[in-house]
Amino acid sequence: MDNVKIFHMADAHLDAPFSSLSPDEAALARRSLRSALAAAVVSAKRRGVQLFLISGDLFDGEYVTPDTRDFLLQKLGEYEDIRFFICPGNHDPYGENSPYRSMAFSDNVHVFTEKGFVEVEELGVRVYGAPFTSAVMEESPFDSLPAVDKSYINIFVCHGDVGASSSPYGPVTLKEIGDSGFDYVALGHIHKPTGVLWERGVCYAYSGCIEGRGFDEAGDRGALVGSVGKDGVSLDFVSLARRKYEVETVDISGMEDRAQVVEAIRAVMRRYGNDTHLRIILTGTALALFTVSAEMFETGGSNPVSVEIKDKSVPMPRLTEAEKQSTLRGVFLRRMEARLAELPEDSEEYAVCVKALRIGLAALDGRDISGV
Repeated sequence: MDNVKIFHMADAHLDAPFSSLSPDEAALARRSLRSALAAAVVSAKRRGVQLFLISGDLFDGEYVTPDTRDFLLQKLGEYEDIRFFICPGNHDPYGENSPYRSMAFSDNVHVFTEKGFVEVEELGVRVYGAPFTSAVMEESPFDSLPAVDKSYINIFVCHGDVGASSSPYGPVTLKEIGDSGFDYVALGHIHKPTGVLWERGVCYAYSGCIEGRGFDEAGDRGALVGSVGKDGVSLDFVSLARRKYEVETVDISGMEDRAQVVEAIRAVMRRYGNDTHLRIILTGTALALFTVSAEMFETGGSNPVSVEIKDKSVPMPRLTEAEKQSTLRGVFLRRMEARLAELPEDSEEYAVCVKALRIGLAALDGRDISGV
């Protein structure tokens, strides 16, 4: 029996509202998601993929715009030699108002409306699915599935929450995976890709979302592509994201000139192009109080699309012992330094204390405290 070539993706969240963005930016972000999906299908075709698996949350909700409907029907219908299998998730469940009910997909597309499998006889494959039928599914996707037939390559496409026994989003245990007998379990729901994992001879993976939607989904995003068969599984990550979010830490310990800090930030910015939203976190103990804002850095062209700066550094200007003992600034610094030494650095109280230190230093220097 030959291996089958698959493409596994999930969590596209087409037509996500992006409510924190302006209307124009939100529209651009939604178009970017469609572009990432189009890139996925083109990539699958180029690689000779036979089965294209979508493990839930293709849509972000029940409402789907006419443009997105037309785009999806046209894009999946273009490639008749690829079989598409869609298993609805908690954001796009196959319920009464499901967009899938009103979409006339081409014959090469199968949407799972209940637990079961589809036999692809010419490939010797059975593709199983366990769709959400509402926004909550407290039972495991593995419950009440038809038994696997070992004479086939058996692939399970589902949306679920591995290791979260009380999850309302399809709780799955490792024991269920290991007992299942599947050759590959294509999971959706967790947006961070896991890479290929194994449980007692059963291969499984979260492909992750196809494109991050914020800094909580930083890093490259995409899908898994490769082969599945009785003699093994070989899957590689393929990047799809048209918009990326990245978070970088810059340690400014020992710096006492703002120009040093600015150049350190610019050095990080130069690593990224105009497909990236960049967040820079300043850390360490600096030898002066710096006020650095994103507005100081030009973006556009070959630079990141946007830059956000979060200053978590601790300003501790260098003073002589006499200054520490005999000046108001010195006494303030000495006492704040001692207080910070008593607190865990990851505590809320530590963060408040650093903020107080920054405001106090600015006030003592006669500077505007609003920007610190």
